[in-house]
Amino acid sequence: MDRLGRVAKTWRIAVLLALTVMFCAGSLVGNDHWWPFSPWRMFSTSQAATGSVWSTGIEVQTADAPGEWVRAPLTPENVGLNRAEVEGRITQIEADPSRLGTLARSHAELRPTAAEWTALRVVRRLIVVVDRKPTGEVRTEVLAQWDAR
Repeated sequence: MDRLGRVAKTWRIAVLLALTVMFCAGSLVGNDHWWPFSPWRMFSTSQAATGSVWSTGIEVQTADAPGEWVRAPLTPENVGLNRAEVEGRITQIEADPSRLGTLARSHAELRPTAAEWTALRVVRRLIVVVDRKPTGEVRTEVLAQWDAR
C-alpha cells in the first residue's frame, strides 16, 4: 500500500479547509445564489403557522365551453413548461399578457385532439392557514389574462 506524500496531504487539507469555510460561510450569511455552499431557502425555512400559502396556476376557457373558466395543469405535457418556469416570468407576463398565447399554441400542438383554448389566465390562489391547518378559505387573484378573440 502506498502512503501519501507531503504535497498530496497538503493540497487535500487545503481543499478540505476551503470547502469547510465555504459551507460555514454559506450557512451563516449565504443565500440561494451561493448554492451548493448554502442551503436553499425553500428547504431551510418554514412558513408562519398562521397566514397564507400561495399557489400559481392557469385557468382556461375552451371553444366547447365559452365563458366557463376551468383549471388546467401547468405541466410540460400540457403546455410545454413547468409551473416554476411560468412563475419565474410572472412580471413579464403581467407586463405583456399576450405571452400567454404561446401557452395556448403549445397546448394545441401538444394536445391536438383537446378542445381549443380561447382564453387563458394566470391565477394566484392564497390558501389561508391557521395553526398550520387550512381554513378552507381560498382567495384567488388574476395576475394576467389573454383572449384569442
